[in-house]
Amino acid sequence: MKILIDTSYFLPLIKIGIENIPQTLLANLLSKNTHQYFYSNLTLFELTAKGLKISSKKKKKITPQDIRIGIDAIQNDPRLRLINFTDNPIIIELASQLRGFHNDAIDCLIFATAICICDCIITMDVSFYEQINNNPPLIKEFLKINEGFQFWFNDLSGDLKSLKSVDRINKTA
Repeated sequence: MKILIDTSYFLPLIKIGIENIPQTLLANLLSKNTHQYFYSNLTLFELTAKGLKISSKKKKKITPQDIRIGIDAIQNDPRLRLINFTDNPIIIELASQLRGFHNDAIDCLIFATAICICDCIITMDVSFYEQINNNPPLIKEFLKINEGFQFWFNDLSGDLKSLKSVDRINKTA
């Protein structure tokens, strides 16, 4: 399975802790060789932006060097593959549709990238999934692009989630 890892899971690499998520979650995930793991080029931007925001404060808990070390760790890990939001022309179109109800353009591009290129996204953004799942025209579009796409949430202890089926959409439409 091709899995895109959302930015949040890389935060510990730049010394930002994630509430209710073990620091070793990413390492444990990557130790399983049963899947192919991907990250978006936008993840590198997002990590840098979040790290710089914290490093610019008076009580610096993160240094620019910490950010660089974290990004190097991602880029040099042979278990992780880079994908770009420009790798598929449909990504920007799909992100534009997502942007109609979600205000974070980077999230929209990362989710659209996952749907167009991968089989699953690992994310903490359950509310974004719920917004998508309550939008029948968007679900139909997603299912046309990637019928079996799934979401895996938070500490990854739960089951993978799919979007509503076309049959359920047609019954409620």
